[in-house]
Amino acid sequence: MAVDEPRNVNVRFVYNFCNDLAAMRRFYTDLLGLAEVAYSEEHRYLCYQSEGFQFMFFRPDADVPPHEGWADQPAYDGGTTFVTSWSVEVPAEEFAATVARLREAGAACFAAEPDWRVDSYWGFTVKDPMGNTVEVYAAPEERPASTTWPGK
Repeated sequence: MAVDEPRNVNVRFVYNFCNDLAAMRRFYTDLLGLAEVAYSEEHRYLCYQSEGFQFMFFRPDADVPPHEGWADQPAYDGGTTFVTSWSVEVPAEEFAATVARLREAGAACFAAEPDWRVDSYWGFTVKDPMGNTVEVYAAPEERPASTTWPGK
């Protein structure tokens, strides 16, 4: 099969381990607003649907050590740990409220304020309850007049 031919091959699920499903649910459902599709303490899983992709958390029988440090990601300076991390896009009109919820909930934040990244979007890097680095971002339709976060 030539590389140019369309393929019907897709990544559909990513599995992550966690120690506390309720804490992960609060972070991803309540604070970030991801669309939860399944949650079962009994069966030890939590699942989110995102445009045909499912992002899942499982609680194993043993404790999993939380990640330490900040993951190296391409759009911000400072991450030094080479572990898997991810970005969560929120609508531009909900971004400031999402950042406020994360701060109020006491999420570990890489910086005090969001910043304008790669001249195309607002980014705010936080950690989830397992210490995973999560870039929360919003891409406005137009470049803002000022690329300094208004809360500064």
